[in-house]
Amino acid sequence: MGLRLQDPFASEDILIAPIYSLALLHTAKPFAYTLHDLQEFHFPENFSWVQKKWRSSIHGRLSRNATAVICESEYVKSDILRIFDLPNEKVVVMAAPPLRQALDDVGLAELEKVRSRLGLSDRFVFYPAQFWPHKNHLRLIDAFKKVAAEVPDLKLVLTGKERDEYDVAMRAIKEAGLEKNIQHLGYIEQADLQAIYYLAEALVMPSLFESVSIPIYEAFQAGTPVVASGVLSIPEQVGEAGLLFDPYSSASIAEGILKIVKNPELAKILGKLGRDKMALMTPKHYCGQLQKLCGMLSKGEGLLKPG
Repeated sequence: MGLRLQDPFASEDILIAPIYSLALLHTAKPFAYTLHDLQEFHFPENFSWVQKKWRSSIHGRLSRNATAVICESEYVKSDILRIFDLPNEKVVVMAAPPLRQALDDVGLAELEKVRSRLGLSDRFVFYPAQFWPHKNHLRLIDAFKKVAAEVPDLKLVLTGKERDEYDVAMRAIKEAGLEKNIQHLGYIEQADLQAIYYLAEALVMPSLFESVSIPIYEAFQAGTPVVASGVLSIPEQVGEAGLLFDPYSSASIAEGILKIVKNPELAKILGKLGRDKMALMTPKHYCGQLQKLCGMLSKGEGLLKPG
């Protein structure tokens, strides 16, 4: 609105914001903020006109005022540079590590209690996601018809609240005759969610848009193999630690799942690669990156050097 307010951070030296904040528009102090994604430019139909206008205005102003903009992948960085016409050095890629999971000391007996309580099959692949259109449930359901035909004892387990396109997805499951093959658990508490990762044969991630996928990191931590969309920032996140498919092709999704569940040795290799990847992505490493960033901001060095 063009209003100037009193600097809310007058007593601070530098600012690091994990998300955008309007308060940052009223400070003269050097700051960096995290711009997680610009999904509205990829799937504008998922946003109202007001939401698109708001996001464009806020991020446009903040990215100009910021000393540095943080994002979590090179793909998102390319979006930010292109859309807001920023110099390359101003945008820093810094992936935050996920919360550390604490299931290493949980025995098989405890995991089996979770399996029994939630009614989980002996064999299943897992997809935790809200029922938003870009999460691509409908193609996954269609793909699972082929998977179920080839591996009848394998189930697909879904989580997520009963909203958005939930009814559409449930109707698709019924029309495909997969009511006995696909299980929806609804909202799951964190401890049970972690157990599900350990029990699953694989995480399947067919999403059409992710700036960074937390479930992929969680699966890596559990040593659960990952098969995921080969689009946008996901290949960068997965690297060599998972299999990729075309999320716009049900046949490709099915092929990716079948490669994992039919090849235990491949699944074991990918599970280890995922764990190895997460072993390098520690809070200590992230802290060092933030400290380096703070040092640059405090010295008033202006634009940051890449990396």
